[in-house]
Amino acid sequence: MSKPPNKFKSRISSACTHPSVDVCTTCLLRWLDERLTSKGWNNITCPECSVTLSHADMRAVASETQFKRYDYLSTRATLSAIPDFRWCLNHTCTSGQVHESDDPIFVCVACGAKHCVVHEKPWHEGETCLEYDYRTGKNGGGEEMSVSAITKTTKRCPGAGCGAPIEKNKGCDHMTCKLLVINISGY
Repeated sequence: MSKPPNKFKSRISSACTHPSVDVCTTCLLRWLDERLTSKGWNNITCPECSVTLSHADMRAVASETQFKRYDYLSTRATLSAIPDFRWCLNHTCTSGQVHESDDPIFVCVACGAKHCVVHEKPWHEGETCLEYDYRTGKNGGGEEMSVSAITKTTKRCPGAGCGAPIEKNKGCDHMTCKLLVINISGY
């Protein structure tokens, strides 16, 4: 089926070297949709050659909806590449900002939400980062991790009233308890 010349773009990208465009506008828009969905914003090529389309190329050939999506994705990627840039972690906020401070508290200028830049979580109100690490078992500390490890690797001493945690790691089945010597062959 032939289409009139006005259904074709004169050029898809200024970097293309092919003499003409053999893809109609309808097919080009489908191509751009598929590329945006499957290849990502930064891997959109001309459907006739391997030239990657630039921001200006996309503005010229994409639909308004496609270009808005492309622009949004490319802007997010560009901002995320800035070392001190942080996105707000509030799920209802789409803002972000540069956080150059040594202070671990990020306060979003758009919504006011507080986040910890060390842990990438909502701010642990009433605790320093070190206290948070200790409480949650991060960085080698934490009572929760110790209690969990003791529970998994020990049994309680069967001695009357003792109940101390016992770990058998080698040797015979005997142990010496504070209260008495017990044969724990069933261990």
